Amino acid sequence: MAQPQFGNELDLFKQYLRSESNENARSPYLYPLFQKLFKDKFKTESDACGADVYIDGALIVESKTDSSQWLDGFYQALHYQRRFGLAYNTIMVVANRFVGIWKVNKLPEEAVIFSHTVEAYLAPSAVGKSNARRTQKPLRNAIASSAFYFLTPKDLEGDIFAGAKNLTTETYEILKILRNLDSDRLQINTHNFINTIERFKPFFQHPIEAVHAFYAIIAYWDITATVAVGDGGTDVRVIGFKGQKFSDQITLPPRSIPEFKKLIETNYVFTNEGSGLTVDYYFSRFDEVLAKIDPAYVKQHGIFFTNDNLSKFALWYVKQQFGEKLENDYIVFDPGGGSGNLVSSWKGRLKHKIISELQPDLLKIIERRMRADPWHIDHGFTIVPKTSEGKGLNFLNQSAESYLQALINELAAKQIQLDMPLAFLLNPPYKNTKENISARESTDSDYLIDRDIINLTGEEAAKERYLGFLGQILLISKEQSNKGISGSPIVMIFTPTSWLFPRPTFKKFREIWDKHFRFERGFIVTSNEWFKLDGTWPIAFTIWCFQPDDTRFNQIKINDLTLLKKSDLNVNWNQDEEILNEFLLPLLNGSKQINFSKKRTTIRDSFSLNLYDFIRTPTKTEKKSGIIYGGLPLRDERRTNDKTYGTTDSQFCGFLDNGTPVRIRTRGDLTRFSSNGLSSIWFRLDTSFKDMNKAKCFNGPTDTRSYAAFNLETSKGCCSWFAISKALGGLYPIAYNQDDIWTPINLPNEKETAFYSLCFAFVLAENRCVVTKFEANNPVAGAPEVFVQNPLSTNNEEAFWQTTLLPYVQESSEPNAMALVKAVTELYRYWNHNYTKGQFIENVGLHNEPYFRYFEYPDFLTPNSGLIQIRKYAEIHQEMDLLSRFDDIQAKTKVVRKAIYEMLVRDCRYFE
Repeated sequence: MAQPQFGNELDLFKQYLRSESNENARSPYLYPLFQKLFKDKFKTESDACGADVYIDGALIVESKTDSSQWLDGFYQALHYQRRFGLAYNTIMVVANRFVGIWKVNKLPEEAVIFSHTVEAYLAPSAVGKSNARRTQKPLRNAIASSAFYFLTPKDLEGDIFAGAKNLTTETYEILKILRNLDSDRLQINTHNFINTIERFKPFFQHPIEAVHAFYAIIAYWDITATVAVGDGGTDVRVIGFKGQKFSDQITLPPRSIPEFKKLIETNYVFTNEGSGLTVDYYFSRFDEVLAKIDPAYVKQHGIFFTNDNLSKFALWYVKQQFGEKLENDYIVFDPGGGSGNLVSSWKGRLKHKIISELQPDLLKIIERRMRADPWHIDHGFTIVPKTSEGKGLNFLNQSAESYLQALINELAAKQIQLDMPLAFLLNPPYKNTKENISARESTDSDYLIDRDIINLTGEEAAKERYLGFLGQILLISKEQSNKGISGSPIVMIFTPTSWLFPRPTFKKFREIWDKHFRFERGFIVTSNEWFKLDGTWPIAFTIWCFQPDDTRFNQIKINDLTLLKKSDLNVNWNQDEEILNEFLLPLLNGSKQINFSKKRTTIRDSFSLNLYDFIRTPTKTEKKSGIIYGGLPLRDERRTNDKTYGTTDSQFCGFLDNGTPVRIRTRGDLTRFSSNGLSSIWFRLDTSFKDMNKAKCFNGPTDTRSYAAFNLETSKGCCSWFAISKALGGLYPIAYNQDDIWTPINLPNEKETAFYSLCFAFVLAENRCVVTKFEANNPVAGAPEVFVQNPLSTNNEEAFWQTTLLPYVQESSEPNAMALVKAVTELYRYWNHNYTKGQFIENVGLHNEPYFRYFEYPDFLTPNSGLIQIRKYAEIHQEMDLLSRFDDIQAKTKVVRKAIYEMLVRDCRYFE
C-alpha cells in the first residue's frame, strides 16, 4: 500500500516554524501534520489535559513562541505524566525555527530527578518556567545533547549542501521520526556522520578500514537495519529495508561484534528522496571524511572536496562551448578521481567514463558509489585498475605511452575500444612537494615523476602536482594523436591561477602548453567558498582543445565569478536546458572578464631593485667544528635551528621579522649598506598579491626578500611597493591573488609626484625602525659594537628621511602627505623636548622587546628612537599625551592609505 503524501502538511509545518507569531496564532499550521499522521489518536488542548498535541502512549508536543523557551517546553511536557498520568515515550517541543525531540527513556537521569523536585499538583506551564529558570548550564547542555533530534535557529543558516540545515530537508526528517515513534534509534545525518565513522575506528586495526566499513553498509543502514553474523563468528552483514537488502561482508574481531551490532541497531542513516538527499551525498563527502580520519594523507596528496553544484555549473559551462559533442564524441576520463565527485555529479550528461586513482582505498569508494547508482551501471563506467587488484594507478610516475596502454587494456576487457579522443575532466591535487620527504613517504605520496613530464615542466614547476598532471595530459594527448585517433582531446580542469598568468616558474611550461592546446574559455571562483580549503585565493576552471600550433600564445581571458556564492547555484539541475540557461546565463554574462595575459611590469623590474637576504644553511665545517657561527645574538634560541643567519663579527646589522638584530655580510651594491643605519631604509617585500600582507619596513636588511631604498629612485620603487601592499591588502580583486604586484602605468604625470609623496609619508608613519645596539664580543670575542640608528627620525638631520625623502615631499606639497609628515615631526619634537631632552634614557621597560632582549646592557631610548619603541614606552607607562599624538598619526595614516588606494584604482585604473 502506498504511503500517504504529506506535502501540504509539511508546507504548513514549515510555515509554523518560520512564523514569529505566538503559539496560539500559529496552531492552525501545527495541527494538520499530526492529524493526518495519527488520525483519531490525535488529541489537543482540553482533550489532552491542556497539552498542545497528545498521542496516547506515544507522543506529547509542546508549542512555544521563541526558541529560547525550549527548556520551558521540555519540562512542561515532562510534567504531564506526573500531573495527569498521560502516557508517552516521546517529547517534542516546537517554536520559531526550533524543534527538539526526546525519547523519555534516553533522558539524563539528573533531568528526570530534577523534574520531580516540584509538587505534582502544580500546573505544567508553571513547572516548565520554574524548572527552566532553576536549571544550571551543565544540565541544560546535557538535556540538549540527549535529544533524539535537535534543530536550532543557528542550524538554519545556509542549506544542507553547504554543511548547514534547511527546513525542507528537516521537515522530511521530522516526518520520518514521527512515522517511527516506536523506534529507539538515533539519527546519523549530514552533520554527524563523520563522528559516527570515528566510532567505527575501535573495531578495526587501521582507521581507513573504518571508513571502508561505513561506506560498505551505508546504503543498507536504514531505520530497520539489523546485523547478521556468519557461521564463523567474524563476518557480518547489515540487512536493511525490512530484510530486503543486505550489504557486503565485513570482517570483525569476535569481541567487537556485540558492540558493532548495538551501534548499528540503535542508529540509522538519514536519507530522504523528497528533498534530494540520497546515499550519494555521503559518498560525495568522502574526501572530507578522509581529512578527519587521516589528515596527513590528505595534506600530502592535496585531496579536497569538490562542490557538487559547482561541478554541475562547470558542465553547463562546458556545454555552452561544445554542446552535445562531449556526450557523443569523447570518452571522459578523470585520472585523479578522489571520491568520484566530479564525474558523479555529471550523471545524466556523460556516457561511458573512466575513473582512475593512485590510491586503492579511493578506488574502492568510487566503485561502491558507482555501483550504488543504477544510472552509472546502465551507461557504463570503468575503474582503472580493478579494485580486486588492490592497487592504484599513478598518473605521474610512468610514461604517457604505458599509461595510455593501461587504459586501452582495461577497456578492452569490457569489449570497449578506446577509439575516441579523451576528454580529461579533473580537479588534480594542489600540492607542492618541497617540504619534508618523510611526511610524503608515510602517506605513499613520495613518488618519482616521470622524466618526460619533468622535461616539459622543468624541475621547479614539477614540484607542483597539478603542473605534473597537465604535463602528462599533454603527453597522452600527443600519444593519442600519434595513434591516429580522430578528433582532438580536450581538457576541463580546476587549477590555481598561477600557471595562467604565468608566474616565472611556470613560463617555460606555458610556452610549450600553448603550442599544443588552444584556450577555449574559463572562469574563476573563490577557493574557500567552494572547496574545503584554508585561505582565500582564486581557483580557475579552464577548457582547452588539443590543436598543435608552434606560433600560438594563448590570450587567457576568463570570467571572474569570485563573487559567486554557494547559494547562487542552489538550483534544480534536472530542469530543461532552456530554464537553466534563463537562470545561469545572467550570472555568466554579468561577470567581468579578466585578462590574465595582459603584460605588466613588476615594481622590482621597473626600478631594478636587487634582492638581498641573509638566511642560509650552515656549512659542513661550521656544523662539525662546534664553533659559534651565524650572526644572531648568543642567547637567541634560534641558534639551534637548521638554518642560520648572517655572520659572527660583522659591523653591519639586519633584522629578523620580529625585530631581532643580526650581524650580516654585505654583498652586491655596497651603497645599500651603512654601519650606522642612517643612509638607507630596508623592506621585506613579496612579489605576489597573496603575500603582500608580509610587507615590513626596517632600518636594516631582513632575513629574506629584502630590498633597499638608498637614493630617490630606489625609494620610489621600494616605498611604492610597500605602500601598494598595505593600501591594497585585503581590498584587491581576488582574481589577482596569484599575480605579481606591478608598477602603476597609467598614473598622470601631474599626479606622479603626489603619489610618491604619499608613499614616502606612509613609510614614515608605518615603519618598524629602531635604535638599538649590538654589543661588542657577541656572539664571538672580537666582534665590534654596532650602534644602529633610525634613518626615519625627523629629529636627526643626517637621517635618510631628512636628506632624501623629506625634500621631495615638501616640493610636492601634497596636503595629506604633508599633514601626516607634520604629525610625525611634531611627535618627535614633543618626545625630545618633554621626555629625552636630547639625552639617552635607560631602563625604560623595553627590556623584553626583541631588539634588546638578548643583550646585557640596559634598554634605552633616544631622541631618535623608532616610532614603535616610543609607542611601546607610552603604552607601558600610560603616557596619554604621547598616545593621543599616536592616535592623530594613526588617523592621518588612514587618510593617506585611502588616498593611495583611490589614486591606484581611480587615477591609475590599476586593475583595468
